[in-house]
Amino acid sequence: MGDRPQAATGNNRGFRAKLAPMVSAFFKAFNDLGNPRLRVYLWQTVLLSLTTAILVWGGLSWALFNTEMVGELPWVGGLIEMAADYLGVAVAFVLMVFLLPAFMGLYASFYIEAICSVLEARHYPGIAQPKKQTILEGLKISVKFAILLITLNILLLPLIFIPPVYFIAGWAINGFLLGREYLEMVGFRRMNEDEIVAYRTSKNGTIYMTGLVLALVATIPLVNLLLPFLGTSMMLHCFERTRPKKISG
Repeated sequence: MGDRPQAATGNNRGFRAKLAPMVSAFFKAFNDLGNPRLRVYLWQTVLLSLTTAILVWGGLSWALFNTEMVGELPWVGGLIEMAADYLGVAVAFVLMVFLLPAFMGLYASFYIEAICSVLEARHYPGIAQPKKQTILEGLKISVKFAILLITLNILLLPLIFIPPVYFIAGWAINGFLLGREYLEMVGFRRMNEDEIVAYRTSKNGTIYMTGLVLALVATIPLVNLLLPFLGTSMMLHCFERTRPKKISG
């Protein structure tokens, strides 16, 4: 009996230790939004994200409007079909929200090196120069996770008629994938694959909670347009606070 309070205290300390880097990174990332040197990358990623959101929602809505789901029925004419079309537009919006991070990750890969270099110069001036990551290397990571995000979110679609379950499952899966995606984009600049795996295993809780915050941000209209920038910034701050410095510079 006497050991239970100590175990609970230990668990609380462990949870706080995992949570603290993520919370610190979150506020630093929002503070970085005001950095003049990053403004050009911020607006470019926002514009790309907005364009993608409009195209994805418009494409899904058009496809649903032009798909006959019910057809003409006696007495009610096309009313049910019309209602199904408008319901489809709402479903398309929800699906777009969960699919958007897949496309935004691709955009983040275009700017990962530039954003990280500015953030490191401002917040971590004493660290060694990283291995320069090419756009192609970042793009390979983003494409891999984009395929996973799109596939798993489509598989979740049957749950959309149970909204609480759908949203919780979507946040959980997207949080897991987004945490790993942004870790790899940021981490491969300073670690090799084996070191990334070891680091991810040791800091799994912190990485997952960082990804979960990004997944929640991705479902907030307008704020979600900041995801490529916030994801890169948050993960960099989290990574620099928790990585073992003896592995690399």
